[in-house]
Amino acid sequence: MLDPDPTSPVPSGTPETEVAPVLVAALLAVREPPVGPDAPCRTLRDRLAAQPGLPALAVTAGDGRVLGLVDRLALAGLADPEAPARTAMDPAPLLVEADFPLCEVARRIMRDKPGALSSGFVVLENGRYLGIGSGVALLARTDEQIVQRTRQLDEARRAAERANRAKTAFFACMSHEIRTPLNAMMGFAELLEQEVLGPIANPLYRDYARDIAESGRHLMDLINDLLDLSKAEAGRLELAESAVDVLRVAVGSARLLSDRAARAGVGIDTDLPPDLPPLRADERKLRQMLLNLLSNAVKFTPPDGVVTLNGRVAADGTLCLSVHDTGIGMTADELEKALEPWGQIDSALGRNHIGTGLGLPLTKRLVELHGGRLDIDTAPDRGTTMTLVFPAERVGG
Repeated sequence: MLDPDPTSPVPSGTPETEVAPVLVAALLAVREPPVGPDAPCRTLRDRLAAQPGLPALAVTAGDGRVLGLVDRLALAGLADPEAPARTAMDPAPLLVEADFPLCEVARRIMRDKPGALSSGFVVLENGRYLGIGSGVALLARTDEQIVQRTRQLDEARRAAERANRAKTAFFACMSHEIRTPLNAMMGFAELLEQEVLGPIANPLYRDYARDIAESGRHLMDLINDLLDLSKAEAGRLELAESAVDVLRVAVGSARLLSDRAARAGVGIDTDLPPDLPPLRADERKLRQMLLNLLSNAVKFTPPDGVVTLNGRVAADGTLCLSVHDTGIGMTADELEKALEPWGQIDSALGRNHIGTGLGLPLTKRLVELHGGRLDIDTAPDRGTTMTLVFPAERVGG
């Protein structure tokens, strides 16, 4: 009689192994028959003595309405064992409905009647007496629920890790399969553009060949970003570290973007001291980060605007590489969206340029992989400054 029904309904159509059932107050209810208000306290004392795990007995009216609760402590201090139950009962016990989740039961106890942890409480069904609940049963069931949820979360984590590994393997395989024909297409397009095998009568063909090669390079960059971001999310992206000439990489990155910026009517300036120290980093990934930031800055800067690449060693020894633009800037919500993979800022200026939304989140992952951080200072109509901050221990090679 003291063991409540251990079963709990699982939502229809949901496998029990996939979703842990929600434990409710009905599971705590010991279906012990209540007593009437005129029952002698001696009878209540004898019943509780026979059931050591039962904290109290409910006192109800004939229609099942709960009038009160008589616990062991109240009976122990009673002088007249023949006194009616109403004289020893708590007329305002804690009442909880059978469908209350266990967390709600615990919240009600803490908020309304902390003493119910030891004295017990009444579980109702449709406002009528169902059984007696105890703090011990609540703690046991709560522990069971924690174990179930922990097991469920562990399985979800393992499933997510398996999915990440499968995704990384898929991208690695597909990137290899795509690179081979793509490299061939780009190579043949460059041969046509340079007229290696002889002049082309119609100059438009050279323009088309250049467009094909440029589109191929963009697609190759996208494939590389996809693979790198997938590896970063799975924690499998590794650094090929060396002493990097920061000035050379920074100037080269600005030069690579200068043609694209010129076509957009945007200027690129560099403000880089000639004595920038070397940095222990992955050179390809450093160049990738700078190209991503410069490309984003050009993309969101209107014609006649300026993008400036700065470099300096801060007072704390960190190396800072900043890209500042005079573009449209971002709100806090837009910045949050831009830092999400595939995030696209909805602006007329941005829609005029090709973009995947991978550059900024990938850059953030890459600088963090170096032990650094990405600082962003932006506001609408004030432009944006994005700064790669590398830790002091990496500065100097």
